[in-house]
Amino acid sequence: MPGQKKEFFIELVLKHVQIIYKICDLYADKEDQEDLKQEIIYQLWKSYPSFRGDSKFQTWMYRVALNTALLGLRANKIKYKELTDKELQIPNELDDEKPKQIQLLYHQIARLRDLDKTVLFLYLEGCSYLEIAEILGLSKSNVGVRLTRIKEKLRKMIIDQK
Repeated sequence: MPGQKKEFFIELVLKHVQIIYKICDLYADKEDQEDLKQEIIYQLWKSYPSFRGDSKFQTWMYRVALNTALLGLRANKIKYKELTDKELQIPNELDDEKPKQIQLLYHQIARLRDLDKTVLFLYLEGCSYLEIAEILGLSKSNVGVRLTRIKEKLRKMIIDQK
């Protein structure tokens, strides 16, 4: 039975492994991404016995992975990521103004508080307000209010930057 549990866990993690890569890319420098990935997988495995299936596995995985990344940042175990032009992967065919706008947006997102950055990340990942609420332990209405405030804050930050 334990072998089946382990195989099923690995299958689920591999099915949603992009969550881990995206969180590592969002929260860690290149040199710390492998360590963060390993820590997330370890925390997922350690927490797996407590997964009751009340939410989707993907939702639970986001919660564990984000908490691991944010706790690592707070404990200074990993360094904040600085976005570079190369990492933004902006296609060459864009006119000169768009890359600057995208760079400005990424720069301003990086300046947000951890929770705001996480809410925005999950929203941009296509998570519903309810899924974001479940992942972060917030109410659905709180997620809506936060997103509205985050968008307004970003708009002001970008206007002030120009």
